[in-house]
Amino acid sequence: MHTPKRWVVVEADETQVRALAEEVGVTPMFAKLLWRRGIQSVEEAQRFLYPARSGFYDPFLMKDMDKAVARIRHAIEARERIMIYGDYDADGATSTALLYLALQQLQANVEYYIPDRFSEGYGLNGPAIREAKDKGFDLVITVDNGISAVEQVAIANEVGLDLIVTDHHTPPDVLPDAYAILNPKQPGCQYPDKMLAGVGVAFKLVQALFERVPDEYLDLAAMGTVADLAPLVDENRLLTLYGLEKMNVSPSLGIQSLIEVAGLTDKKVNAGHIGFSFGPRINASGRLDSATYAVELLTTDDPIRAGELADFLEQRNKERQEIGEQIFEEAVELIEANPHWLDGRVLVVPKAGWNEGVIGIVASRLVERYYRPTLMIALNEEKAKSSARSIHGFDLYTALTRCADLLEHFGGHKMAAGFSILPERIDDLRDRMNAVAAEMLNDEDMIPKIDIDDEVDLQRLTLEQVEGLQRLAPFGFGNPSPRFALHGLDVEQTRAVGKDASHLQLRVKAGTKQLSCIAFRRSEDQPLIEQLNAIDLVGELAINEWNGRRDIQLVLGDWRAHPYQLFDKRGSRKMTWLETSKEQLTVLCYRENHLEQIVGRLLGYPWNEGKYRLFLVDDNGDWHHRGGDSEPTEHVVLYDLPTREEVLAKSLATVTPEQHVHLVQGPDDDQWVQQTADDWLPERPQFAFAYRMLREAKAVTVEQLHGLVLGKSTPASIANVLRVFTELGFVRQDGDLYHVVEGAPKQDLTASAYYQQQEKLTAELRRVREVVLASSWDTLRQRLVGWMQPRA
Repeated sequence: MHTPKRWVVVEADETQVRALAEEVGVTPMFAKLLWRRGIQSVEEAQRFLYPARSGFYDPFLMKDMDKAVARIRHAIEARERIMIYGDYDADGATSTALLYLALQQLQANVEYYIPDRFSEGYGLNGPAIREAKDKGFDLVITVDNGISAVEQVAIANEVGLDLIVTDHHTPPDVLPDAYAILNPKQPGCQYPDKMLAGVGVAFKLVQALFERVPDEYLDLAAMGTVADLAPLVDENRLLTLYGLEKMNVSPSLGIQSLIEVAGLTDKKVNAGHIGFSFGPRINASGRLDSATYAVELLTTDDPIRAGELADFLEQRNKERQEIGEQIFEEAVELIEANPHWLDGRVLVVPKAGWNEGVIGIVASRLVERYYRPTLMIALNEEKAKSSARSIHGFDLYTALTRCADLLEHFGGHKMAAGFSILPERIDDLRDRMNAVAAEMLNDEDMIPKIDIDDEVDLQRLTLEQVEGLQRLAPFGFGNPSPRFALHGLDVEQTRAVGKDASHLQLRVKAGTKQLSCIAFRRSEDQPLIEQLNAIDLVGELAINEWNGRRDIQLVLGDWRAHPYQLFDKRGSRKMTWLETSKEQLTVLCYRENHLEQIVGRLLGYPWNEGKYRLFLVDDNGDWHHRGGDSEPTEHVVLYDLPTREEVLAKSLATVTPEQHVHLVQGPDDDQWVQQTADDWLPERPQFAFAYRMLREAKAVTVEQLHGLVLGKSTPASIANVLRVFTELGFVRQDGDLYHVVEGAPKQDLTASAYYQQQEKLTAELRRVREVVLASSWDTLRQRLVGWMQPRA
């Protein structure tokens, strides 16, 4: 099912863009891409395009960093037991692994603890805190959680356990009374980059402890940053850029094992591989079992154990995919059985038996299918747990805050959140969330939007331009791969590809230049696209390398029918084409005799009932109904040719954007043009020969002169010759007879006003032939589009 999207070409200040291009030394197209990403000064552009390790900020700019570092150093020196309290997603697992390895490197007495998603839930919990104290831990450091744990930190204080919170989530109004809090979003924190992931905050803590950038952990920092959808700008860009560099040169043992099981051993790892290959495998551990397996993989120094753990995560990820597919199908079935759920702007889908660790992924797929903020709820007897995903324009965290009295616990951000709720309150939550959505979202917000960086002409697009786009990488959330729109492309070929034929491959062209496109999980669009002659595309440009050949490829984001669907059927056997077409046809004829032929051949037969609508087009381009139903159909056929280009243009102005236009003119129309042109204005040798025959015969009728001239002449052409001669005074007419005027002065044929008129009409007729029959399809289509009404 192809859901129409709003294509929005993001505006840019052209004056500023040109200035930026000149000052930085890049093309205007590239400067616009920088400007679109908020990089609007030379200094910002230099930092973005020429990143350096010196670009990492001083970690001590983060509030409480000095306190946290002092406390950890004291714990190391005093040989106190330190617990790293992690989280079960990829950000939490990489944060835990990074801090654990770093503290081990500093000779700390450190262990880690990951709460169980199913029995303990997200974040700090009281029993775990008490157990840590009972086991003799002196210091607990949270990673990727803790900013909302007011009650749990109070328990730690109560039992005499120091607790340092490192987190990146939005702080609540009341902060926990922790020994130190590291969170760039907290009030009073002057740290420049507020959008670090949990692993980014852990990385900054290690940077402060090491008093240098900890290069050895950049790959872990990159993995957590990308997997958690942190915006890849500012410091996150540096973490990801240098982390990917490390992954491709000297990855840690655990990450090398992930590269191998993902089948990427001989490929250059990019941010997309983290998001779609590594992240899901790390997350699968916490979704189905315990994230402890993922942390062990990322921290082990045993290659055999690393391989075993990577294989384990691979199998769990496959199982997660199967469970996710089953839940998705069940969720769709539930929604279709309760269509009133779609009356509102928020989709709330509860069911017992769903795996709590997988419903977030399914929520994202439901957002993609129904384009509504979606709350997937896994029911159990006592308390239901939910994962929610949002759409642009709907702040999920704010909305849940307005429903806080209905919830047991919640957390998250604008686009993703989680909460727990008593089952009996779900209906109230659905009503409340939809009321909030009615305030936040308008009708336009409910149409999926796709932002477009620029519009490009395929015929002018070069391999070098596309290669240059890599200077903006790594791409991901906050720094998406640039999207471009291409318009009016010919559809040459479509085919389903992939193991399960779920992907769609297209080949399109503009002029003589072709472009290969790939649309992932879009093979169901194939029959829709195959009906089109011209298409508009939006997607990300990339370089496809195959067998030593490098070509531009478009990774398709969206498509739509070009406003003008024109089909080149010139040269067809016209009547046969009309008879065999399976569509209902509106046939436009510019000549009465052709209309009569069609009526006699096709109308009046029961098997053709309702198939044809016949119209005669007059010299003003107006349509006059002459047969079949009077309501025009989707498919319009231009059957023959008018005598003037203006008539063709005016007749096409009546065609609506929803109609497809087929041109079926062919050799018989070419012959008609040649014959009509000869009838209207014979060639000069025919004039000369006709005049000699006149002088010999002295006086003749039109028919008699035609019999004398023969050749290509017709009674109509002879009549036009005699009219020109009469106007020039070469002959005089007496009834049906034409007499030669002896001694008539010599004059050029062009001295005749009638000759000039016929010359003009003949030139217009030949122009119609040149435009419709002799032009290339690209040239003809461009002209036809210029005549047709623009799409509303």
